[in-house]
Amino acid sequence: MYSIAQTYRSGRKSGQAPIDEYQWKDGILGRVGIKRVETKRFIRFEHLRVNQKDDCYWYSRRSHWFIKFPYCKNDMQILIANIVFFLIFLQILGKVIIPLFFTILQGQ
Repeated sequence: MYSIAQTYRSGRKSGQAPIDEYQWKDGILGRVGIKRVETKRFIRFEHLRVNQKDDCYWYSRRSHWFIKFPYCKNDMQILIANIVFFLIFLQILGKVIIPLFFTILQGQ
């Protein structure tokens, strides 16, 4: 599942990788761990790739963020509700920014 808001982090940590917290699937570039994290207002899907060494591991984590709506029962409904919210937000933003832009241009 892909979203408009994404975060990315990669690096190296000591110890063992947290592989028990993720559900693992085979992907194009290797095994990918997926974890769903819910907070009060957001739902985040983490995609993790790990390269385990002897005393440390390298990781690459991409998180896809969604707004949590109380009436959504599954992930597809969350995706549709976020798309609708984003389209409504763009319309409101367009109705505010475009007149403001033309007002600034006419004032010069």
